[in-house]
Amino acid sequence: MSKVINCSIDISMVSKEKIKKHANGSSYWNFSVMERKEPDQYGNTHYVVEGQGKEERAAKAPKNYLKSSGKEFIFGGDGNGGQAVAANENVDNDTDEHDDLPF
Repeated sequence: MSKVINCSIDISMVSKEKIKKHANGSSYWNFSVMERKEPDQYGNTHYVVEGQGKEERAAKAPKNYLKSSGKEFIFGGDGNGGQAVAANENVDNDTDEHDDLPF
């Protein structure tokens, strides 16, 4: 079983000064994917916040909550035939051989 969190963000909200240029020429932007307490009206279970440096965390700087959404998907190993199923959706695994179970 594998879990994947697919997210979308509004990139206009990314702080350009937080994009770091590496010696290899690549640009990097740190972020964290956070789990929502409750799914939103669209079933999104996660959101993205911009990463903070050690100094920002020590100063308790406010987090940059981006306009974002994400859903966790589970692949394979749970009787869904290898198809992705959103983590907050139920998979119907009932078969006739289990009809005598009390639940």
